Parts: sequence; C-alpha cells; structure tokens
Amino acid sequence: MTALRMPVSTASRKGVSGVVSAAEEQRVILTSHGRAVAVVDSAGNLDEDIRRLREGSLAVLDAAADLVAGRCLKFSLDDVCARLGMDADQIRSLAEKRAKGAR
Repeated sequence: MTALRMPVSTASRKGVSGVVSAAEEQRVILTSHGRAVAVVDSAGNLDEDIRRLREGSLAVLDAAADLVAGRCLKFSLDDVCARLGMDADQIRSLAEKRAKGAR
C-alpha cells in the first residue's frame, strides 16, 4: 500500500474532511519538519490490517503447536521461539490444552 506524506501545515489548510478524503484513497502520514508524527488511515484499511495480523499470529501459534506435538522435525520449538521472541513454555502449554481438547 502506498502512503501519502503530508506536512501538518498542509493538512491544516485542507481541514479534517480533506485529510479524511485523502485517507480513503491511501494512508496519510502527517509530517512535521520531515519527521512522521501521525498517521491517518481509513477504518476499512485498519480492520484489514488487524485481520491479517490475527491470521498471521494464529498461523505462527499453529506451527509452534505442531512443533511441540512432534509433527515437524526441521526446527526445534526452542529455536523457533527464540527467533520469534516467544515463550516456548507458553506454546507447550497451548499444545497440551489442544491435545486434551482433541481427545
């Protein structure tokens, strides 16, 4: 997704409705002296980003649970958790809960 960089002074001249209108087309990054200070985005884009993050998180958790269950031999759970900054014990606990629920 492309983003439009807009100085705060320009956004002020355009007004809220002008900035919102621009944000419906693409994410607007408000800048002050060239530094990003705020982002304006449409609700639909934010909802889509949140959905993608949730799906990605669930995919990672499922893969980690598969590692604990011994269904993947390529990586160790501890290696994957270390790379992702996750707690291996938490993943093991999740895998145990899923195993009990599957019985």
